[in-house]
Amino acid sequence: MPQKEAYEVYDPVIGRNFDIKNFWLRADLRVRPEWRNGVCFGGGTPATACTAAQRTNSGTDGSADADMFIFYNQIKSIPGFLVEPYYVLYINNLAASVNSDGLGAPKHADQVRHMFGGRIEMRKGNWDLITENAWQTGRMGSGLANANGTAQNQRNLTINAWATRNWIGYTFFEHKWKPRFAVGFDYASGDGQANCATNAGTGNATATAGMTCKTANTFENFFPTNYIHAGYMLNHAWRNSIQAQVNIQARPTARDHIEFWGQLHYLASARDNWYRGAQGPLAWSRTDNATTHVGNEMDFAWTHMFADGRVSLTATWGHFFVGQYVKNNLGTNSDQDWGILQLWMSF
Repeated sequence: MPQKEAYEVYDPVIGRNFDIKNFWLRADLRVRPEWRNGVCFGGGTPATACTAAQRTNSGTDGSADADMFIFYNQIKSIPGFLVEPYYVLYINNLAASVNSDGLGAPKHADQVRHMFGGRIEMRKGNWDLITENAWQTGRMGSGLANANGTAQNQRNLTINAWATRNWIGYTFFEHKWKPRFAVGFDYASGDGQANCATNAGTGNATATAGMTCKTANTFENFFPTNYIHAGYMLNHAWRNSIQAQVNIQARPTARDHIEFWGQLHYLASARDNWYRGAQGPLAWSRTDNATTHVGNEMDFAWTHMFADGRVSLTATWGHFFVGQYVKNNLGTNSDQDWGILQLWMSF
């Protein structure tokens, strides 16, 4: 099945993924051959990021640790609603000099970050709605060198980041194909000063001309996947992003599921980076960049189920139409195609 939310409350073919009442757990084995053309849209290098001016990692370690503490709960007392509040505390005590990607590095070193958030899901008749909102605060080190030429570990930056995700859909359960039409909007904050440190990761970083390291407002995505936010191609992350989306799903037969998904991808901050699904920069923005339209993505997925739903085969294809940001920052007009063939076996 696709990586989206559950298509129905209960599917007699797929079954429930997890049922705590009956102590039943579903496990999946997946085989995924994947291909992608134009890794950097016809320019740049495929390693780490598409821009040629890549930073060098010092390879050092702060001889410390990183810890994450999570509180999560489910509230089901309101008929038709599921409320999921959560709190995450992330403490990274590694030296600030280890981050070669600058302030936009995923799970940046030398920080204490608090995340307060919640997710509300509604299912009423043919309608379904999801809204998720999270706010992050705390302190983080810039990694800039002090007067002695050594990296600072003073957590001198303030964190004020937030994100929201919203979907509303309508399913025609009365129709044989059970088509579902949905629209969505995702946002995750960025920071125009994210590239304020030059030579980040070398232990001797200096301030970038025209920028000041005072804030760290790029949203940190702690969640395990970006499929539900940014499309199957994973050319976008839930950080420094604005995305408007439309999604259409249907069941032509009891054993087949099809999906069409279209997205418009923009950056929340033009001078912050373009981040990929793995959370690191796909491309570093130019210091004078003023464009935010990264591009548009179109995905199509087909799933066929065998053996009472215990085995399924999924074929997915995506096309990425590059926007003005790619043209200005990577100097290319080349689109990108991506495909995957996935075999699922459930136990």
